Amino acid sequence: MFNSKNHKGRLMSHLVIYLSRTSSRFFHMGAHTLFGRSTERFARSNQTWPTPSHTKTRTLPAMGTLLFATLLTACGIEQNELDSDLTALSIDRTLTGTVAVGKPVKGDVIIIDADGEKLDTQSDTTGTYAVNLGGRPGPYLIRFEPDDSTFPALYSYATNAGVTNITPFTTLALFLAYEGDFADSFDDWAEIHANWKLTALEQARAKINANFVTELQNSGADPVVYDFFTVPFKADQTGIDAFLDNYNVSFDYGANDYTITDTSGQPVPFNENIDTTNYYIGARFIPEDAANWKLTWTPVIDGQQGRTVVSYPGNNIPWSEERFNEIFWDKLASTPTQITMCEESPNVSCEFRVQVTKLNTSYDVIGNGEIGTIVKGSGTHNWNMRGWFQPNGQQRINIDKSVSWSFSWSWERIN
Repeated sequence: MFNSKNHKGRLMSHLVIYLSRTSSRFFHMGAHTLFGRSTERFARSNQTWPTPSHTKTRTLPAMGTLLFATLLTACGIEQNELDSDLTALSIDRTLTGTVAVGKPVKGDVIIIDADGEKLDTQSDTTGTYAVNLGGRPGPYLIRFEPDDSTFPALYSYATNAGVTNITPFTTLALFLAYEGDFADSFDDWAEIHANWKLTALEQARAKINANFVTELQNSGADPVVYDFFTVPFKADQTGIDAFLDNYNVSFDYGANDYTITDTSGQPVPFNENIDTTNYYIGARFIPEDAANWKLTWTPVIDGQQGRTVVSYPGNNIPWSEERFNEIFWDKLASTPTQITMCEESPNVSCEFRVQVTKLNTSYDVIGNGEIGTIVKGSGTHNWNMRGWFQPNGQQRINIDKSVSWSFSWSWERIN
């Protein structure tokens, strides 16, 4: 068997099936978390929690995926098909935004990825910055160091490529959510980022909006959904930039304290315990309790497609990109990396390691929440698999293989 190329196509099919089922397993875990009875997962209270129904209920362990990937090599794939150097994927993933304290600020933008690696760029005289993240994994903590030392250092956060602004109010949201010294967080980001929950940051953004309802409305923003991080703006003294002009936010990281003052230097009260019920920061629309949605989920493994459809009644869909990223990508991120994941048998010895790398995601909304509205997205991650596989009595086969796994999904409001 192990020298026959006839098994290649058959085992490729098995691999697709196993990865499809594994993807379903990951997704069902995410759906259970998303739709489970956890009040921490939603900005709203008093929700009715229906039971999800799935068109597929059988799941298989991720180990099956890894073993079948190993068998691809064992069953006759030519050595030149297994390039020992994993191909570096060239991906255009731009992170861009505006740096402003009311007026635009020029300086260094330092981005640290989930591995603790830093990427530097600069904002220009309009406060705009842009950088290609390439294959660097998120989430990202961002620090801005102004050329003019009279301006403070500022911070922001991004889960993925797209718009991420850097302002005193993005800094305030991070401070409210996580406190502590951001310099320490920056240095230790690779170790601590997994402990930063987006729900805490979402709640902090809601507190800011709830404290400045009238002022945000006067700036043309809807405080129920406005997001200081991801909504693009220009530092031209209009709209949100005019709002930023009216306030100064200073931080004492050592004392875990902050102060908000107006243009006259008078303190501005801020209620950290303000009611944030029915705030949907970053949402494209406000969900309705009576809505029913149908979810379509399509996995693709190395170009081979499978399909699973999950129907779910109710309004509890991921109405913001941050919500979806936390629920789903956190589950994938929990997959062990650089850990042996191989089950030996009397006829087979092996040692196998896997590292999962998120490459890109997308999120889009067509509609405003009415019947026919579609919330859709896609994502890709790479499984870098290394190790060896040895049937008894045969030569050890070394494995160094990259498998691409992607998916697309959509929620459609059906009534």
